[in-house]
Amino acid sequence: MRIMIIAPHPDDEVLGMGGTIKKLSKKNDILLTIISEGATAQYTDKKMIQIRKDSCKKSAKILGISDMKFLEFPDMKLENIPQLEINKKLEEIISKFKPEIVYTSPNNDLNLDHKKVFESTLVVTRPISNNIKQVLAYELPGHKKNPFNPNIFEDISKEIKYKIQAFKKYKTEIMKFPHPRSIEAIENLAIQRGIDSGLKRAEAFQLIRSIVD
Repeated sequence: MRIMIIAPHPDDEVLGMGGTIKKLSKKNDILLTIISEGATAQYTDKKMIQIRKDSCKKSAKILGISDMKFLEFPDMKLENIPQLEINKKLEEIISKFKPEIVYTSPNNDLNLDHKKVFESTLVVTRPISNNIKQVLAYELPGHKKNPFNPNIFEDISKEIKYKIQAFKKYKTEIMKFPHPRSIEAIENLAIQRGIDSGLKRAEAFQLIRSIVD
């Protein structure tokens, strides 16, 4: 099965579904598409763009991701990019890769890049124009404007260690507890979602669309 993961920034894929990626990569072809370079809004040194990209590649190797695309739109400025421009890039990738399942960023937090990517995903995965059977949104840590209300939980009890290892490759992005992007917070969220679903560790998702033949 072909699975496409769309991430607004390098590290969103790990934070949102690193454990699930590790599970899926054992039997599926996974394409990771990173929308923005994820650096220029935080750092003045342009070298950070390459550092974030290199970190992403090292992380992907741990998780078993087989292919990657970096679109390198400006970090935290996606609201200034015409929606059509992002959509066209994603449609080109979908046309070539032909995924059956697509995962994307959530629409419930305060990050405008996440919202823009979510909206683009809804457009480019619309039925008829492709063979996509499922579209899901993963959960990202951080401050929310609305609660994330999951309806799918993935058991990552065996994969949580790989998620942590993969995130540690993003050395510049690891924060101190109680920051939501600290190692402890990532582990705690996995425990909480496990509690919600009767599992030891879990990642949570919202099913956006499912087409059953």
